[in-house]
Amino acid sequence: NAKVIKTDINSSNGVIHVIDTVILPKN
Repeated sequence: NAKVIKTDINSSNGVIHVIDTVILPKN
């Protein structure tokens, strides 16, 4: 799933997606 989020970084706001990527592993 992280790879999909990283792809979204290029399309959408990178900062928000990066934060989501950090939250997911913790969960």
